[in-house]
Amino acid sequence: MPEDAKEAFGSNVVWDDGNAGNTAQPASSFRGPQPYAIVYAVPELILGMLDSMNADIALCGDRRVLPGLAVTVRSALENATRLLNVHVISAGLLELDKEKLRRSWDHPNCGQVNFAEITRQKAQSFRSTAYLKSKAAYARYFIDEMFPNIERCVYLDADLLVFRDLTEAFQMDLGDNIAAAVRDISVRVNPVNPALKRRLGLRDEGNYFNSGFLIMELNAWRRERLVDKLVEISIERFDELNSQDQDALNMVLEDRTLLINEAWNTSQYEKPIPLTGHIVHLIGTVKPWHARYKGKFRERYYEDVIFAGFMDVLDRTAFRDWRPWDFLGLGKYTEFVDQKMPTRDMIAGKLRRVTSLVYRGVMRGS
Repeated sequence: MPEDAKEAFGSNVVWDDGNAGNTAQPASSFRGPQPYAIVYAVPELILGMLDSMNADIALCGDRRVLPGLAVTVRSALENATRLLNVHVISAGLLELDKEKLRRSWDHPNCGQVNFAEITRQKAQSFRSTAYLKSKAAYARYFIDEMFPNIERCVYLDADLLVFRDLTEAFQMDLGDNIAAAVRDISVRVNPVNPALKRRLGLRDEGNYFNSGFLIMELNAWRRERLVDKLVEISIERFDELNSQDQDALNMVLEDRTLLINEAWNTSQYEKPIPLTGHIVHLIGTVKPWHARYKGKFRERYYEDVIFAGFMDVLDRTAFRDWRPWDFLGLGKYTEFVDQKMPTRDMIAGKLRRVTSLVYRGVMRGS
């Protein structure tokens, strides 16, 4: 190998003369040019180059959404045109769960799979509601901290059917914005909502976005310490946030979010046909992995398109034999009771709001 060629590769290469049994020598001890020299890049260099070619996606979830996590990522992998590195913030997933998810994502388009556990200390500060009983959704606030080596990611909720290439989103030019999202279906249907504008202090409620799909410029999030702002708002103004983390994200990211085509986050209630070309968001408290989802079958679309599409992807994962348990209708009943059963946070919140109303009434009377 000519010396100028070796110099072009720099010091992060090792050389082998191609003789059987020889061990590659570091560049500093190269024994002179050989006619059939083989260049070996240092493993870290190769991995770094490969990772820079991959797209990074991030999700968060607990054991309640295991089938959703499996399907969301699997459908994304099947529609990708480059490798996807999968980063998951776990809120109590077992090692068995993680292994099953890894097997579910065994696909040629899957790069690295990384799990990080959100600590109880981080999660306990947040409160739960009847609509959002799990605190796992708040974990997205900490993506920049828990995966410090990624600069940009596509965040996905764990209830999506991804039928378009996430590479396009990962490579999207955001201009001066630090995030990209799709307007929420509520404001696409009714862009004038004075109550929403007043409650969150927004300048234009017509730009209120859904947080189930986000493109995140994580270096900007780190630089501006957005996690601190999101945590502060979520705790101090909890009683004003009907959509909890989504409301907080809209307050912090207003005027800094690129609003993109709704095909990137289409509600199942918009009934897209065909699903190809869309990311379908299974919004609502009842998901296809719940026994109660069959209640939607009164409309054939939810049975023939959404449920069938979800189960079709699920059957290509390690959860292929899983179906919602509903022996003698008890599954539906159990799910209903679980949803309605108040948590300690919910009881404390109700008492706090009642006390506040009484106090204001007394003050006005005096």
